[in-house]
Order: sequence, then C-alpha cells, then structure tokens
Amino acid sequence: MADLEKKLRPIYDALEVGNYREGILLCTKALKRQPDFHAAKALKALALERSGKMNEALALCEEIQWAKPTDETTLRTLSMVLKSAGKYEPMIKLYENASKAYPKNENLATQWFMSLARTLDFKGQQMAALQLHKNFKRTNYMFWAIMSITLQGQNVPANQPNVLYQLAERMMAKLNTEGKVQTIEELQLYLIILLGQKDRHADALALLEGEIGIKTKAIENVELRHMRIELLIKTGRWKDARDAAVSILKDSNSDDWRTILQYFDTIFLPVQDADLLASENLAEARTFTTELAKNETKNPKRGPFLAQIELEKRVQEKIGNNKDKVMDLLISYFNIFGSKTCCFEDLSSYIANLTKEDSLDFCKRLRDTHGEKAETVKQICIQINITRFEHFVGLHSGLSSTEITNIVNKLWKLYEDALPFGKDLEETERQYGDDYAIMAAHLLISLHKQTKSYFPLLTAVFMMEHALNASKHNYQLKLVLIRVYELLGAFSCATAIYNTMGIKHVQHDTLSHFITDRAVSFGQFNDALNQLYGAHEIYHSNEAETPEMILQAYKYSTFSKMQEFIEFQSRLENSLQKMIADRELIRLELLKEDSVSRAITYLKELELGNLKYDGKTNFLIGTSTQILYSMTTTKNSTKLPRFTLDKFCESRIDNRDTSVMLNWNAKDTPSVEMLTRPAARLGRVWMTLFTLVPCLLKHMAHLSPVDAEYERLVDTLENLAHDETKTAELTGEEVKLAKIVLQVAKAYKVLFAAITAQNSNSASKEEPSATAAKIKELLAAAGLALKREPVKSTGLLPWQSLNTLTLSVETVSYLNVANHCLLEMIATKANKKATFKAVNTVVQDFMGQCRQALQSVQTDVTALRNIAKPDRIRSGLLYEICDGSLIDFIRSPNNQALIEDKTLKIGASWMNSLVNLQQESTSRVV
Repeated sequence: MADLEKKLRPIYDALEVGNYREGILLCTKALKRQPDFHAAKALKALALERSGKMNEALALCEEIQWAKPTDETTLRTLSMVLKSAGKYEPMIKLYENASKAYPKNENLATQWFMSLARTLDFKGQQMAALQLHKNFKRTNYMFWAIMSITLQGQNVPANQPNVLYQLAERMMAKLNTEGKVQTIEELQLYLIILLGQKDRHADALALLEGEIGIKTKAIENVELRHMRIELLIKTGRWKDARDAAVSILKDSNSDDWRTILQYFDTIFLPVQDADLLASENLAEARTFTTELAKNETKNPKRGPFLAQIELEKRVQEKIGNNKDKVMDLLISYFNIFGSKTCCFEDLSSYIANLTKEDSLDFCKRLRDTHGEKAETVKQICIQINITRFEHFVGLHSGLSSTEITNIVNKLWKLYEDALPFGKDLEETERQYGDDYAIMAAHLLISLHKQTKSYFPLLTAVFMMEHALNASKHNYQLKLVLIRVYELLGAFSCATAIYNTMGIKHVQHDTLSHFITDRAVSFGQFNDALNQLYGAHEIYHSNEAETPEMILQAYKYSTFSKMQEFIEFQSRLENSLQKMIADRELIRLELLKEDSVSRAITYLKELELGNLKYDGKTNFLIGTSTQILYSMTTTKNSTKLPRFTLDKFCESRIDNRDTSVMLNWNAKDTPSVEMLTRPAARLGRVWMTLFTLVPCLLKHMAHLSPVDAEYERLVDTLENLAHDETKTAELTGEEVKLAKIVLQVAKAYKVLFAAITAQNSNSASKEEPSATAAKIKELLAAAGLALKREPVKSTGLLPWQSLNTLTLSVETVSYLNVANHCLLEMIATKANKKATFKAVNTVVQDFMGQCRQALQSVQTDVTALRNIAKPDRIRSGLLYEICDGSLIDFIRSPNNQALIEDKTLKIGASWMNSLVNLQQESTSRVV
C-alpha cells in the first residue's frame, strides 16, 4: 500500500493544484510502464473529467470496469468520475464484485449498499444490508434493511395486502424485544411502519406511550407530540387528546397553531352540530381560548387571539347566529396586531367568509377607529393594512378610469410621505410604505385590463423602478416589474431585474417560470437560452446532491428525514416546470440553427431514447434531451392510447409558485399573478404540442418510414389542433403552428405512401397527378394559415406583437425542414424521380409562400424599428406618456429623468428583439 501511495503521489499533487494536464501526462507514463495499473487509469479518467473531457473519461472508466478492480483506491476514484457523470449503475456492480471478493471488508460492503441507495434500488439495498448485518453483526445495518423494506412497502397499491410492511414490522418487533430500539429515529421508523398499514393507530399509540416511548423521551420531540395527539383523536380518546393539547398550549407554546387546530378537533368532532350550543365542549373551549388570550400581555403572541376567531367562525359555520361575535374578535385582533405585516394574511381568510355587507362594515369600523393618521411607523403600518382590506373587500373594484387614477395618486402620496421614516433603514430592508406603491401598480394593471391601454403599465414600471431605488432588495417590487416588462415586450428589462433577485437552488424550479415561460416569444433567443440554462442548474444538482443527502440519512440513521429527501428528489425529477423548460430549450436550440442543414443535423442528433419505464405511471423522465420519447412511446406497445400523453403530463408535479406575488384583490376576482400573465399558463396541452412537433420533424429529418408510431403522432396532433377545449391553453399563433405542422406531416405521409407504392409497382399505386393534388391541398391549407395581418405600429411593441412575429419565424423554420425532407424523399427514395415532378413543383411553390411569410416579418420589423429608435422614443412615446397625464408621479419634474431613462431602455429592448428577428428571418429565406 505504501508503495502504491508512493507511485501515485506525484499524480495526486498535480490534481490537487488543478494541473490536470500534468496529471494526465503522469498517468500516461505510469500506464506505459504498467498497462494494467488500474489506479493510475482511474486517476487519468478523473483528470480528463475535470478537464471537461467527459466522454474520454467515461471510455476509460468502461475499460476499468471490464477488469473488475477490487482495490479501494481505484474504486474510490472511479466513483468520483461516475458520480460527476450521473452514472450510478456501474458503481453498483463494481462494489458488489469487490465486496464479494473481500467479504470481510466492511467498507467495500458499505459502499455497495450506498451505491444501491443512490439509485433508490430498495430491493437491492435490503439484500446488501442483510449481508452487512450477517457479516458484521452491527444493529444499524438491520435498521438499514428494515428501512429498505419499508420504502418498498410504500409502493404497494393500497388495495393489495402489504406483506413488506408486515415483514418490516416483525423485524422491528424482534429488535424491540431484544432492547435494540433505543433512539427517537428508530422509534419513528417503527411508527412509520405501523402507520403505513391500515387501522394500526391504536398500536402506534401504544408504542408511543409505552416503554420505548418513555425510554427515548418521545414526549420531548415536537413532531411526536403532535403525532400522539393525532393518534389520540383517531382512536377516539377525546379527553386525553384535549388534555395533551391544553398542556402544550399552556405550558410550552401558546402560538402552536397545529396544536390549536388539533384542540378544536377534540371539541367539535365528538359533538353533533345540533347539540353544539349547549355542549360542555363549546363552553370549555370558549373559557380556555379566552384564558389563553388573557395570558398574553407583554409582546402578545397571535395564536391565542386567532384561536378565538377560529373557534367562533366554526360555531358560525355550524349553527349560525354568531357573526357579531366573530366581527368583534376580528376588530379586536386588528387593534392588537394591525401594525404587523402578517395581519392581512392572518385575517383575510376570515374576511373572505363574511358577507359583502359585513366585510364593508369591518373596513368602516377600522377606518372610524384609526382614521387616516400616519405620524409614526406603527401608524403607517396600520394604515397600509386598512388599505389592503379596503382593496380586498372590493372598494377599489368597478371604478372608472378617473377614480382609479385618483386612488393611484393618493397611494403614491402616502408612499412618498412614508419615505422619511425609513431614511435610516439598512439597504437590505424594505421601506415602510412599499406596499402603497405596489398597490398603486396593481390598480394600474387593472386599469390596463379595463382600458386595453399600455400607458398604465408604463406608469407602473416608472413607479416600481423609483420605489426599487429606495428598496433595492424588495423582491415583490421586482416580481411586479418582471411581469409588467414582459407585458410590454421588454424582455431585456425583465431579465435585468430577474438576474438581481439572487434565485438559488430549488427556487429555480418554483420561480423560474416568471422569466422562462414562452421566453422564445420575445425573439431574443440567446438571452432566453441563458435564462433556461441557468434555471436548469437545480435539476443537475438534484441528480448529484440529493442522493448524497439520502446516504447521509442512512449514515446517521435519521430515518424520519429519508422519506423527505426521497420525495424532494422525486418532486424535482418529475417537475412540471422541468418538462416545460426542456421543451422550451429544444425549441430555442432548434431555432438557433439558422440553416436548414444545421436544423436537420440537430434533429437527427436529438436523443429520444434510453428512458426509464414505470408500468404504474407509464413514464419517468430522462435527460433534458431525452424527454420527448417518453411521451411518444410505450413499452411493448403496438398502439398508443389517446390518454397516454395526458397521463404522463398529469403525473408531473407542479412545483411552480404563483402565490409568491402579493395579492390583495377581492376573493372572486383574478389575482395579480393571473392578470400579469402575457398568455394562458403553460400546462399539459402546451407540453403535448411542443413534444409532438420536434418528434414529427425528427421523423421527417431521418426520412423514416410512415409507421404506426408516426400515425399516432399525427392523430394526436390533429386531436389537439381541432379541440377548442384544449387549444384554449394556447395562443392563436401556437394553434396556427399546430395546424400548419399537421398539414405538412400529412403531406409527408401522402408522399411516402405514393413513393412506396410506386417503387414496389403496387396495384394500389395512384396517379402522380392525384398525389400532387393531395399534397397541394394540404400545403394550400398550411399556406392559408401562414398568412396573417401586418403587425400594427401603435408606438409600442407589446408581447403580443413580438409573439406574432417570433411564431411566424419559428413556423417557417419548421416548414423549411419539412419542405427539404419532402424534396429529399423524392430525390433519394423514389426510383422514378420524374414521376413526382408535379409534387416537386407543388413543394417549390409552397416554399415561395414560406419566403413571403418571412418577407412579411421583415417588412413589419423594418416599420417597427422606427418606433424603437431613441429619437423616436423621445419625440413619440415619451411625449405621449407625459403629455396631459393625470398621474401625479408622471407630472412631477423630479421624475422626468427616470421616466426618460426607463422608456429608452424599454425601446432598446424592443430594438434588440427586432434586430434579432430581422436577422433570423433573413437567414431562413430558402
């Protein structure tokens, strides 16, 4: 071993300092002297991987695998390379072989188990853990085996007997009898097993309250305390459950909302609604919640006061005649906590349940009590909350443009009046009056929807940018700005704001939709690609890092966290946002190929196979370039059921956060997040469309035969394109794209059938003129759909205009590929090419229509570029914004520099989009 270390030391030194080239040279020299020196070969693979030469590194790894190495140095180095590449399967076989060769080497056996855990091979884990326990007699290995069996048991259908849970329970009971269940985590594993089975609440409760529960001090664990109360409720031990909840709320934490809700379950569940008013339970609950609230004197907690409201709200729902008490408690709560930001979130769900009359009365009573005085920070916060509630109950709804303008001016004045109070705040803190500015923006967004004018949106941008200067880290201001910039077609401005938000880790999955959804529509393909690549970081890190978190859970026996880690991994692997982003990436990468030959090469190289298959959910996702095939093939299938695409899409997990944007709109009206979407939210139908299109184009690019799979793709696209209930999720341009691609896909099918029949001299072959007529009819329909009205120049360039132009370019890009494939099929597949001369002419004519479509884009872009020039912005749009505006912010001389700066930046973003679209449309003329 010392000799090996001596040989490898220079290589280690080179790699440690990042001198990978030197490391590769040293490894090569060592291998010349000793070709079967596996440790040196593994280190060479590591150096290649860190030099960015992953394919060469993996090729070396494969060579080493055939040799079945068993030394830990080689295996450890190989693991580093394979983990970096996400190749976990080879590690399993390597460590399995090594552990069998050296059965007394505990580390090798442990690594075998861990390599199985990385791939969530629960059955394999069970076998490896039992082998570890057999060879080394450590109790923790038996717990690993039990956890592995339990995880297998979770996948057993609910309507089938779960023998795996029963096996895990027997093994756990044996360990408990032997006194080997000694920690909270081991107890929790036992409880997971019991509660995974039907009607085992009493057994779980007995375990929790028994000797093992006492020994592990389970009552001190917050999660287990809640679990005990829940089990007491499920077993009908109402008094014990109530006493346990009361004990926690009195002695530990009166603000524990989960326990408060459990307490109410012990009050209401045992009593019929008709008997509630006279019941001792209700009287006891009222006394208890009142006592809790009275005990909150200095720095009162909100929980006890909310508990009073929750109690009386439930009474009102069940037996009525209690709304006055609810109203008094709501007012009382506001009087205590009205200066806290959380006050609106705490009370809004209760206000939403009031009648319109009562909700208006609530606001009136608040205003009567607190007036409009805002001379301290506390009073400013109170006034903001009152204004939030006034907005929420509809006092700002159904107003005229003039009335909305007056409220916007009032809110902005209140915002400006609050600024001096925050002059000493840290840069990272929000100004006290920021929500006034945000509410003003919300009203301007509503005014835009009401009047269809884009000037309210421009005003909202100027106000938000001004507010952002004073609150540089207020992400709520930024979210509003991103969405409004997108509505205005200013993608560069939106990305500039988004890039300052510091989005990290899982936020890429939950928040990236704000910037990546339909990012292609702005015509700025490079910027859109950069945003999508950045958002994909979380999915790559999930593949690499989450398995290691699972391993740590085994290493430290934190069984209660293991399921959370596995669920987290699953939610990201099966993320709806990932699926959407993958398709958007493929669209953009294909659009970046600005020549037909390069586009065809891209389509041919686009990987669609090598997917995992799951008979229960039909499909599991592959890599970002493999996702398409998962939606177009099934295992051992001869016919794709119509529902398969739906089932796949519906099995994706929607982690997108739309509630993150502040919203004070009335409960029955669209949220601000909905109002600021440029188009319908992306979902199943959009995913299906942009899965079918590249699949069909890839089929054409390969000049593949029209088989059953191609027929299914065409049928699915036809169902989608002509089903109005589905196309409601798409924009008009996306529907047109679907119909146009459908026509050329059918034309490919007709031509393939004709050439096949002609080549084989089949009796069913038709006259060439008939084939040409069919294809002409299909391409004529496509050409008709390709025509559009010119984009009107209105002084602005909103998202809809850019979407129209970009989708025109995208559609012609696809048609160029299809046209090339039709001509190539005749040139390379037809034995008698002259027979299809008429078809060739039809396709050439259609190519002329495609050129005309691109020329229309160029004409529109040329006209629109004039409005985006700085001098035209100053003399045109800027003048219109300021001339006669009734918005005080716009009229103020102090804000003119900001207004001009932001207007010019919006114009610059439009110009970026237009220049790019002009280049893209010019390069695609064939």
